Amino acid sequence: MTREKLTRAAGLLLAATLLLLPSCAKRGGDQAGQAPPENRQGETAVISSETQKIDLDGVRNARQLGGYLCADGRRVKDGVLLRSGALNALTEAGAQTLAEQYHLKYIFDFRMPSEREAQPDAEVAGAENLSLSVFSSAIYGEKILKELQEAMAAGNQGQTMVILAKNQGLTTIYQNMLLTPEGQQAYAAFFRTLVDDVEEGEAVLWHCTQGKDRAGMASALLLYALGADEATVKADYLLTNDFYPDLIQQSKEQAQALGLTEEETREFVALAASVDEGFFDAAMASVKENYGSVQNYLQTQLGLTDDDLQTLRDKFLE
Repeated sequence: MTREKLTRAAGLLLAATLLLLPSCAKRGGDQAGQAPPENRQGETAVISSETQKIDLDGVRNARQLGGYLCADGRRVKDGVLLRSGALNALTEAGAQTLAEQYHLKYIFDFRMPSEREAQPDAEVAGAENLSLSVFSSAIYGEKILKELQEAMAAGNQGQTMVILAKNQGLTTIYQNMLLTPEGQQAYAAFFRTLVDDVEEGEAVLWHCTQGKDRAGMASALLLYALGADEATVKADYLLTNDFYPDLIQQSKEQAQALGLTEEETREFVALAASVDEGFFDAAMASVKENYGSVQNYLQTQLGLTDDDLQTLRDKFLE
């Protein structure tokens, strides 16, 4: 098998492995008992799966950023900034909701080309789909590709996930999202479209496969750009765990059955189903270490000017 075919197959298999896992209820995740953050005005921000979820038939981890407190005491407008898992299983009813209730203008798909080919998004009337791949399967590296080839030849999906958990940890993957040219180009294009091509009151939706890592970083960067504090940004990121409780438990049981260590189990579960505060912290730490602050990263690496930031806040806050 050639390297090109193998990297494509690795991406396809990873996407298929994740997408074949069963969908879950939207309550009761690992972070359900977490105390809500306090915003800079001293109020308590109510951030939960119940306040943020949107009903999209056939789509997992579907929610919005509406209501979050940001710059100048203003809040994100309801129903304009949406995030979710992949839209390949979006039903006609779900597509109608996006078109008629939210008047969706853009869908940002952060998946790799192999993922999009394996599970293409359903069409939404009136919405333009923009493919912005954050990274390619080339990030796996030669050693991992060889091991993946052997696991795939044996038809062992569990072993494939084990290889990824042991060798391509999410700390590295998160850093690749934010520090590599591919990731920065994708997120820069995301922001440029929001600044230049989205009118006030128009809605957008962004997603990856599970709607947690690549989409999660897009949400985090956007909330920072809108002036949200870190507690709010992190609380939104961690909400994924409230949407996938059964999937998280299933992944833990699979990891135990495979005999993984505690750290490998953490990676395995995070690859398959959950988000982890440690990965968020590591990603933001790498940004601050390399660029001084998230705001400086937004401006120097993603090309946002002071006027752009003000435009975003005027469009999406009230």
